[in-house]
Amino acid sequence: MDITRVEIGTLNEILKVSLTPEDYKDKFENELKKVQKTMTLPGFRPGHVPSGVVKKRYGKAVLIDELNKIVSGSLEKFIKDSNLDLLGSPIPKPADETLNNFDEPGNFQFEFEIGLAPQFNLTLPPAKAFDYFEIVPDEKMVNDHIEDLRRKYGKFSNPEVSDENSILYGDFTELDENGNVKEGGVTSRSTLSVSLVKDAISKSNFIGVKKGDVVRMNLAVAFGDQTDEIAHMLNVSPDKAKEINADFNYTVDTVNHIEKADLNQEFFDKILGEGKAATEEEFTNAIREQIKSGFMYDSDMKLKHDIEDHLLHELDLKLPDAFLQKWLQSEVEKPLTAEQVEKEYKGYSRGMKLRLIENKIFRDQNMQISQEEIKDMARQYVMHQFSGYASGLTPDLIDNLADRYLQKRESVERLIETISDRKVFNYLKSIVKTNPQNVKYEDFMKIVKDHQHH
Repeated sequence: MDITRVEIGTLNEILKVSLTPEDYKDKFENELKKVQKTMTLPGFRPGHVPSGVVKKRYGKAVLIDELNKIVSGSLEKFIKDSNLDLLGSPIPKPADETLNNFDEPGNFQFEFEIGLAPQFNLTLPPAKAFDYFEIVPDEKMVNDHIEDLRRKYGKFSNPEVSDENSILYGDFTELDENGNVKEGGVTSRSTLSVSLVKDAISKSNFIGVKKGDVVRMNLAVAFGDQTDEIAHMLNVSPDKAKEINADFNYTVDTVNHIEKADLNQEFFDKILGEGKAATEEEFTNAIREQIKSGFMYDSDMKLKHDIEDHLLHELDLKLPDAFLQKWLQSEVEKPLTAEQVEKEYKGYSRGMKLRLIENKIFRDQNMQISQEEIKDMARQYVMHQFSGYASGLTPDLIDNLADRYLQKRESVERLIETISDRKVFNYLKSIVKTNPQNVKYEDFMKIVKDHQHH
């Protein structure tokens, strides 16, 4: 047997596997004998069918099966022994019928196309200093959050008629230009908070209503630029909500009223824990810090993205793009169409390069992932998935569900990838120079939105 490498492009090669009869003859004949021992045919005793008959009937199939085993095993060993760092997996090329005659076996040659990972050196830490955006909640955001908490922990009631602080529950029905129910129009069963209605006339129409009343309104007029609120009420995407400029009927089903919780010690302890705040000022400052901490994930993700952009630019890695595009359309578990590859390959390529960089940092820094870390991540996954049923999640049940989740190889691989990604980012965050920048949330979102890849 002989395996040779032929370069056909940048990081793109053909592996040619050549076999002679000596490479497969003995295994082929042994397999035929196994078939012969179990074969039954009218006119012959079981296991005594002539070898010529067995070969004629099953020889080609047995030969192909044995050649596949030999070639795949040899190819895997060659790749390992040669320390080939592959991207994707080998793509078998169509067999050359002039070389491979399965009816009259002789010499065989099989070819596989491979893509190689680029080799590179990485200098860390980067010389560049990165902006780190610490999002500072403004007073409105803090106060709104406190008001939400007061409503959440307040007293709930169902008055006969509504006032400006009521939360209604009912049905939205889109109307046509004549005021009739629009055929195929938007319908939704949802809440409507009277206090969020911006237009004064529209708001007045929702004060003093009771169960069964129908209020007509134009949502774009009533709620102004509150696109997210409109999208929530109609159960549509924000983009679709921006396009809606029709009148709707809102049929009131329930009038709800929430008497907000008092800002007292009982409330402070319930939200923050006993003794964490004794005054309204202390409570407000603690809530501000909670919100700020909650934004840390967004800040970290922006820093992570900026570091990744820098490393990709500095390294300028090249990939065997033509091979990978072909591989994505044929050899993956769920092949993509040519149109999907054209649309998604740029993002896939970026992700592949980042994975190569991350793997190198992981190896160079001798990072390790323990079984307990994997198990703990599985527990976190379970608790997140069943967060709506937290009261029923006992430690034993969490462990049981985590063990079941870890039985799938794909699940373990996904967790390892997540843990690896976190370890590498935490390392990078600890070594890069940063310029802390205090920004408002709106300004941060604009910075993120304005950022574009070129």
